[in-house]
Amino acid sequence: MRNKIKKRCFIWSILYTIAIIFMFFVFKSVLGTRIYYGDEFFYPFYHWANNNKAFVVFLTLTLGYFTIILIYFKKTLKHMDEILNAMEEIYAKDDEPIFLSRDLEEVNEYMNKIKFNLRENERIARESEKRKEDLIVYLAHDLKTPLTSILGYLNILKDEDDLSERFKKKYLQICHDKALRLEELINEFFDITRYNLKDIVLEKSPVDFSFMMEQIIYEFKPLLKEKNLNINSSIESEIKLTIDPNKIERVIDNIIRNAINYSYEDSNIDIVVNKDKEDFVNIFVANKGPTIPAEKLDHIFEEFFRIDPSRGSKTGSAGLGLAIAKSIVVAHNGEIDIKSENETTEMLVKLPM
Repeated sequence: MRNKIKKRCFIWSILYTIAIIFMFFVFKSVLGTRIYYGDEFFYPFYHWANNNKAFVVFLTLTLGYFTIILIYFKKTLKHMDEILNAMEEIYAKDDEPIFLSRDLEEVNEYMNKIKFNLRENERIARESEKRKEDLIVYLAHDLKTPLTSILGYLNILKDEDDLSERFKKKYLQICHDKALRLEELINEFFDITRYNLKDIVLEKSPVDFSFMMEQIIYEFKPLLKEKNLNINSSIESEIKLTIDPNKIERVIDNIIRNAINYSYEDSNIDIVVNKDKEDFVNIFVANKGPTIPAEKLDHIFEEFFRIDPSRGSKTGSAGLGLAIAKSIVVAHNGEIDIKSENETTEMLVKLPM
């Protein structure tokens, strides 16, 4: 806007200068053709102007330039008033667009963009806060359930002196399983309170990524037995990456764990790891399970979002897993994407080499 005003002011100054010079020569040629007598009304003016041509031209130009500057100064003040009023409209709690004068078209577009982004950020913040509040309610309930169960079985073990060894072992195993669930839920609470997704610090080091993937997959074998699942893996050998191994392990762990949790029983999970022509390593994970609706896919990487709240609470998931995974991948200058159709969900992670 400032450049436009400067440009217009400069153009008007040039045009005004040309007009004054043209008029000076016209008046000089026209008035110079006649003879003035001392008793005529215009004679003193003509005589003075004729003897002070340079001063007359300078005075006329100065007054003209001053007038042009004054006009544009007043116009600028008017624009500033418009902008100040528009700034108040930015923070108005409505979605009405801001309208400024034609000269402020660029500013108008920019301010509407700021207002839209502000409203959108407020909406996202409200939704995130609501999900967080809902999540705390879920987790508080989930903490109480296994704790109540543990206390119940421990009371039986304490009060029933004639309980058989078989039942004692059975009840202790149940208490142990419930305690593990409590540990998972408590870890999720720690994630909520301490994990800053916008400020992830990486501790990178060279890693044999092929070996790392094989190790991670191997550790999931006990979990696969619960649903009689099978992992079909194809891992390209000797892939070397410089990454933060602990954080990337968390990403892969979360993706495979999600695939297991949402797979049909007696089905296969496909994992493919290879290098592409764009100097990226692709980690592809696919599982057979319920199709994730498109409206939920749009939010799946947001904090505290859970595809199925009731199911998430059973697995101890706080809905931070994929949000954290995306932040870690992006911090590595990588990409993460998901698609789900025809009862097949596919997750793709791309990490730069």
